[in-house]
Amino acid sequence: MQKERLELIMKTLQEKQSLSLKEIIDLTNTSRDTARRDIVKLADNDLIERSYGGISLPNTFKKLDNYLKRNDQHVTDKQKLAKKAAVFANQANQIYLDVSTTVSFLSRYITKKDLFAVTNSLDIADQLIRFAPCKSRILGGNLDPEKRCVVGTKPCLDIENYSFDYAFLSCVGIDEQGVYYAYEDDLDYKAKIRKQSKKVVLLLDHSKVNVQHNFKALKLNQIDYIIMNGELPQKLENKLIKSKTQMIYI
Repeated sequence: MQKERLELIMKTLQEKQSLSLKEIIDLTNTSRDTARRDIVKLADNDLIERSYGGISLPNTFKKLDNYLKRNDQHVTDKQKLAKKAAVFANQANQIYLDVSTTVSFLSRYITKKDLFAVTNSLDIADQLIRFAPCKSRILGGNLDPEKRCVVGTKPCLDIENYSFDYAFLSCVGIDEQGVYYAYEDDLDYKAKIRKQSKKVVLLLDHSKVNVQHNFKALKLNQIDYIIMNGELPQKLENKLIKSKTQMIYI
């Protein structure tokens, strides 16, 4: 019966956040056409969002809100995460600050004058000029007015000229499978940051835990430190321990 299949799909979706068409076929033991009809039924009732190759819970694959609007959200938590991350930054010689409203607060806690900071974020560059005593550089390339950063192949290639002691990143989601981002160009860009950095530090607020998004750009074992403001689910914590990722709670 379709009703039972739909209930099973929604129950599983609540646990996994997203399902591929093949997973739905296997889950309901039905044909491809039947699975597609079930998807249409759920979508027509606004219970799921359709994506390329599958479905997700509503808003899971929604584009990130405008950067400046997000910058006002959870300010206190972001400041605490950034302040803890600055302990690493102030011990380094060269760092990378990735586009993130959370990472942007880190500039306020940098005290080391002979530090060299690199970013592709317009707002973080502005924060570095205003608050940090260190030298800084913004990568060149095309400007994206929505993400407020430099994008394209040029900044990705330019990163090869640097060797960072620490790269500071945030994310839009993390689960046992990896770390998620909203845009396809994050795949190559995050991989290049990882390659050019001795250590990667992820600033994580609790709202991103067990959330999947459009693109899984990093594996858990590619993150050296996670600074977070809440407890992690036991399964995710065990996976991080196995990946030798150090967890720092604030």
